[in-house]
Amino acid sequence: MVSSGFFVLNALAFMSMEGMSVSSYVTVLFYVRLLIENYEVSLVKEKMSLYRQAIEEIRSKSTGKPQIVQHEVTINFHPDRYTKEGVPLLISIAKDKRIKSQFESGTSNGGLTAFTGGDRWKWEQNVFGGIYDQSIPSQRPKYGALNYKRFEYGAAPRFGSSYFRLKPEVLERTTFCYPDSFFEPEHFASHEYMEALINLAQADDVDDLDAYIEAQIHGELLLLNDVDAIVLDPIYKGTEVEQQAYDLGVNVEWHSGYQMTVEMVAKYPDYRGKEFVDLAAEIAINGKINPRILGNAINLLGCDEQAIKKVWHYLAKYGYQPDK
Repeated sequence: MVSSGFFVLNALAFMSMEGMSVSSYVTVLFYVRLLIENYEVSLVKEKMSLYRQAIEEIRSKSTGKPQIVQHEVTINFHPDRYTKEGVPLLISIAKDKRIKSQFESGTSNGGLTAFTGGDRWKWEQNVFGGIYDQSIPSQRPKYGALNYKRFEYGAAPRFGSSYFRLKPEVLERTTFCYPDSFFEPEHFASHEYMEALINLAQADDVDDLDAYIEAQIHGELLLLNDVDAIVLDPIYKGTEVEQQAYDLGVNVEWHSGYQMTVEMVAKYPDYRGKEFVDLAAEIAINGKINPRILGNAINLLGCDEQAIKKVWHYLAKYGYQPDK
């Protein structure tokens, strides 16, 4: 597709011709502006066409009877992490005014395979019928989960202590699968058919951190249009994370919070492994761990992020404090 820069360059070429009158300049500028506007409209239509095709592809794989069930879609994440460019994550999101796909950001709280030929790329190719194969990164789905259990800490805490809660209307351009796409699931649903996936997930006997229904949100995710709130752990009150959250321009809310003693972690050495029990004890402050301590272990102490992720799984599974 021809870019808008092509039209501008050609306009400048026309305008540089000797002897062109002022009225001719004005005429050229008018048509250039018209061409650019048409180009931008065509881009919007292309994006809409892509995600509508993707939703239809999943609708064809859905089972059960269509019925509208209102559940929130959330995107769990760690708010004190940094982008690959070294920018605080929330500052980057505020600057972009939108939530990026994994293909754009190059980051993920799950697998890091969002590149051409990677596992994420291959999965999207297979599930969405190749619809996104030639798309630009911003057109690809963004990932979250369906909060069918109505957890106050978000639908998929394994991916982070905080979350974005999306507005209800986003549900119409969201597709779902169970289990997580990492496991190459066979069960899918568009939003009208998600009751079948909910029944499947509720009947499954899996780890609490794996019991979420994955959501693929199609189209752009704009902060002001599509995000209802950011919900944070109270350990971030009075920190730079709180200020960064308010700078997003969306509602800021708090859940009850995560905290765990190292003695409690030590009760479950087989959950993720003794090396991560030892790591929790090493980074603990006053014998306790919380999301901020884990973030500082990465950002200030230089701990391996994948190792800290395993410690976070202990905190996410056993450390929520609903009565605080």
